[in-house]
Amino acid sequence: MNSAFIKAIQELLGKSSSSDRSKTQGKFSSEVDGGLRPLSPYDLLGSGFSKNDDLAKDVKQGAETPGFKRFLNHELKATLGDPSGKRLKIAVFHRNFDPSAGGAENYAVSLVEQLCALHEIHVYAQRIKHDCQGVTYHRVPQLFARPRWLNQLIYASYCAWMTRAKLGFDIIHSHENTWSGNVQTVHVVPLTHNLFAGKTLSQNILQWVKVILSPRLLSYVILEKLRLANKKGRWFIAVSKPLNKLLEYSMACDPNAIMTIPPGIHIQKWEGQSARALKRMNARELLALPENAKCLLWIGHDAQKKGLDVALRALALLPSDYVLIVVGAARPKVFWESLVKNTISGRVLEKGAVDSKALQALYEACDILIHPTKEDTFGMVVLEAMAHGLPVIVSNAQHCGISSELVDNETALILSNPDDPVELAGKVVLGLQGQLKDVLSTKGQNWANMHDWARIAELQNTVYSYIVSTGVKKL
Repeated sequence: MNSAFIKAIQELLGKSSSSDRSKTQGKFSSEVDGGLRPLSPYDLLGSGFSKNDDLAKDVKQGAETPGFKRFLNHELKATLGDPSGKRLKIAVFHRNFDPSAGGAENYAVSLVEQLCALHEIHVYAQRIKHDCQGVTYHRVPQLFARPRWLNQLIYASYCAWMTRAKLGFDIIHSHENTWSGNVQTVHVVPLTHNLFAGKTLSQNILQWVKVILSPRLLSYVILEKLRLANKKGRWFIAVSKPLNKLLEYSMACDPNAIMTIPPGIHIQKWEGQSARALKRMNARELLALPENAKCLLWIGHDAQKKGLDVALRALALLPSDYVLIVVGAARPKVFWESLVKNTISGRVLEKGAVDSKALQALYEACDILIHPTKEDTFGMVVLEAMAHGLPVIVSNAQHCGISSELVDNETALILSNPDDPVELAGKVVLGLQGQLKDVLSTKGQNWANMHDWARIAELQNTVYSYIVSTGVKKL
């Protein structure tokens, strides 16, 4: 190990022992009977209220003023199901309805699975890899895969026509760039924000020239403008609090029509260290992983955004008994394969895309998840790893939405700079220390289990109930 890395380890160890928890960002550090406090309706709303916000004070005092969030805050105590007892007819838009395809896909599928017993749900998708009793699937024609922007326009047009008003849908819930739909769930940072936010007037003029000359960019910008336009009866759902704020301040969405509903997980049974050790041994044998190595887990389809290059550089700083398990498509491979040189070539095990059963075994087999992402609106793999009791290292809230809810050195280890392999390597060593590893594992799993899909679905269902109660015609 080089001197810079050893120095970083020493600094991290010192920081850990004297950390000031009052500076942490998360809200879930209070304990009740040895565990984290339950997730309250106020927490679940994630509406971006601050403690000094007058609206937040009014909510706590039960003030009655109009607003989407206020209704939800009062109604969350209701049991799952429409308070009126009405079975709603709901259309759901997602081009790729496959839970294994990614975080956004898993989000849409999981909500449908939870709510299909309560409502009549129709899914409109181009690719369907799912079968759930009670759900009606409508395959949307895909004439070609590329250009993607043209396929997106065709998909949006087809869905708008097939769910027109006379078909009697109570709710149209879109997870895609479509102009139709009274519920718009936003999973990624809008392209419009990336193109124009924070730029000078002259830079924005150049950006507009670039957009106008590109059919692809122009199509996406127009679709986003139509989708995120403020209209009576349209509600926006962000999958994380940072994205919620971005929609409000960058995209000018009405703050009273924005809601945060994070992804969820299926709760894992808590197990003691001995049971986990046995599962780890069996999973490693099944997956052909080194029995005594320290296994670091990286998961992603986009190698550049998810920081695979940083993970490999960090691995090169660690002793030879540390190995990196690469899961997912990890595209483009040319971006990172040159980093797997002779020194670490035998320590990088590429698993590719795996199904849910294999992914479960990987969570059980590995020692820690590393997620040095540059851009992640939430970070579904982080939540899933935590649910399995796996310690996690994740980029800060500027780069990964889930970190806005986590507490450094308690529920996770948070990277201040996801581009720094020395910091990442130091955090790996720190996170695998006995006492801290146990803290991260236990408190991380407690926090993750508060995001059970059943509870997330209850929140989504309350949104549907509110929309129907307003009597506003769907868009």
